[in-house]
Amino acid sequence: KQQKSSVIWLFTGMLCLYSLFFAWRANLDITKPLFLGVVERFWLQSNAVVAVLAGLGLPTLISVGSAMLEGSQVLLWLEWLSALTLVSSQIWANYSTCDQSNNYVVDKFARNLLSSMPMDAVILLRGDLPGNALRYVHYCEGMRPDITLIDQEMMTYEWYLPKLAKHLPDVYFPGDRWNPVEGVLPDGTLTFNLHRFLKVNKHKEVFACIGLHEGDSTWRRSYSLWPWGTCEKLVPSDVAFDPGEWTHLTRNLYNWTEDYGSFKPSSWEAVANEEMWQARMKTAFFIFNLAETASVTAEMKSQLYTFAYTSYKEIVNSYSNHPVNWHKNYAIACERMLRLHQADVDPEVLLSETVKHFLLYVEKAEDDPQRQDILQAVTHLKKELQGLRKRKED
Repeated sequence: KQQKSSVIWLFTGMLCLYSLFFAWRANLDITKPLFLGVVERFWLQSNAVVAVLAGLGLPTLISVGSAMLEGSQVLLWLEWLSALTLVSSQIWANYSTCDQSNNYVVDKFARNLLSSMPMDAVILLRGDLPGNALRYVHYCEGMRPDITLIDQEMMTYEWYLPKLAKHLPDVYFPGDRWNPVEGVLPDGTLTFNLHRFLKVNKHKEVFACIGLHEGDSTWRRSYSLWPWGTCEKLVPSDVAFDPGEWTHLTRNLYNWTEDYGSFKPSSWEAVANEEMWQARMKTAFFIFNLAETASVTAEMKSQLYTFAYTSYKEIVNSYSNHPVNWHKNYAIACERMLRLHQADVDPEVLLSETVKHFLLYVEKAEDDPQRQDILQAVTHLKKELQGLRKRKED
């Protein structure tokens, strides 16, 4: 009895310490569904302790009752019945959620990313989803052994590169640790930045999945990021960008068949699905942004806007259910095309599409801070459309 009491106090202490420590250290923004899901999943550990305490508490409660009702077998049967009822109800309520035997979403995400890469590519990983998913499929299941996976965060650890370099003879690491500021640390550690790494590995095609570490922008000196599905390719800045060729190259990178919005927002499956859907639009968005920001001739700017508009139109019209930001992107592309006054595109169609998709966007994106500005723009565009139709009738 004394030993049992010690176990109960031990588990109670564990529960309290874990709860206090986790509540102190949990600094994720739980207003975001994914982070809320992460926090919820961490509480599974304390739930396990609660289950143990419940298992210990039930027989204790029954023994107290049995002492009060000497010779009665009712409480013994009640103990078994309550335990079976509790376990059965939990299985009935949660089995479908816990049964992930047919869930291959993250697996397909990783396989699609690896399959899309050229031979002997180097992938700079960032984040839990691409990092863990790609490493598992690559190392544990042996997919694409020609590809090199390097974790951006781990490159800052002193043990990572010395161990990794032994297995990657054709990838050069110009130092012992990645650091935005190159030099020699007091302990003799030689650091290198991303620009240096890319410079000594020019013989390799290097990709970033997903994104690059914000702390090191040295790559911008000589490289640009071009969209490659959910990833980006690091391309030397002196390489000319051909929008038609790149659109063709990245159009069908993935074989992704999951419906949009088919997973709980707090799940990693939802994150993977969102990334794959947004990947369909990334090249069009990149070309449009290039038209907006690049210092190019008016003719080239017009070509870029046309490529972006054509891509947006094809993608948006291909799917009935898609990310809400597609409506906004397509509407803006239509508006830009309208200002180009191209003879081969009907301005009435462009105005109609702009109004239609802006309205679809504000209908679904109620929390957009620019919502009122968009509605004002729509009012103005409607007047333009009415005036255009009136002039056509006259």
